[in-house]
Amino acid sequence: MNAAHQPVTVVGLGSMGSALAATLLDRGHPTTVWNRSPDKARPLVDRGARLAGTPQEAIAASPLTIACVLDYEALYTALDPATGELAGRTLVNLTSGSPEQAQEAVKWADSHGAGYLDGAIMTTPPGVGDPAMMFLYSGSREVFDAHRPTLATL
Repeated sequence: MNAAHQPVTVVGLGSMGSALAATLLDRGHPTTVWNRSPDKARPLVDRGARLAGTPQEAIAASPLTIACVLDYEALYTALDPATGELAGRTLVNLTSGSPEQAQEAVKWADSHGAGYLDGAIMTTPPGVGDPAMMFLYSGSREVFDAHRPTLATL
């Protein structure tokens, strides 16, 4: 499979997370989804997404996991049970928070052997996938470059 169609997991299926997953599906990425309320995944599964039963299964499904949850506390609540799956994978966190929280998340991901990018979405859900919209990422240039084709679809 070429890098332009890399498998991706999306954790968190609120309106923005669902828009991210739908855009990835529309652009040909095999997409696995997980949400604490599995019913939110139904429209995405109907479009071809794979529903993971647990956060561990979700992370194991793809080399890249994009998290779009309420805040850093929700991120850790969702992913702490799955830290054993993070080694050798990349986590992109599109959760709102402070620079200090982002720096702590880098350390958390690193302690579990994961590459990490912290990001900000500069659009509303309908704008996801529009090339005129912007996503900002911070973190390792190497990690960003490895996943740039996938992230560019957003």
